[in-house]
Amino acid sequence: MYWANKMILYLMCNYFRLLWVSVLLFVTLEGHAQKVTKNADILEVMNTFRDCMEHYDSVKFYNLFHNDPVTWVGVFHDASQAEEVKQDSTWKRNFFSSNYKSFYRSLSKQGLDREDFYNIQIIRDEVLATVMFDYSFWHDKKKTNWGKETWSLIKANGQWKITNVIFSLEMENVKPEPQRKKK
Repeated sequence: MYWANKMILYLMCNYFRLLWVSVLLFVTLEGHAQKVTKNADILEVMNTFRDCMEHYDSVKFYNLFHNDPVTWVGVFHDASQAEEVKQDSTWKRNFFSSNYKSFYRSLSKQGLDREDFYNIQIIRDEVLATVMFDYSFWHDKKKTNWGKETWSLIKANGQWKITNVIFSLEMENVKPEPQRKKK
């Protein structure tokens, strides 16, 4: 009888442990699903941005942005800045400004350009969002530069619109991007 009671107690403890782990797993997955669902509209803007680069769709791309002016600023990391100065001694600033239309016109019409986004962080409410992420820019299947990028967005008349793009820039041939850790 003693061993039977001990076996029942052991089985009950394992059952409750399994139940507790299952509840924690469910709560964690539910929270993650809500976060992904909550940010699906912002992630859709990012996916459209990327798709427009690959498929060269200027109408869709321009529609992602709020009415001008939209801030577009890139800042070179030190090593890439030093290389820029070597190439052109008149280049003294470590930053440049442009606009989304000029950026888009610089892309390959053959769909040879792409930008990958990862480590995406989104801070938002119903009408305002900031997105920060790591990126890498590719031309003809070769990484040309990488860094961090931030977008500010507003929800104007029910649609998310990008109001500014600010990014750091490290040239891949100057300082290769460190390997990302696999999740």
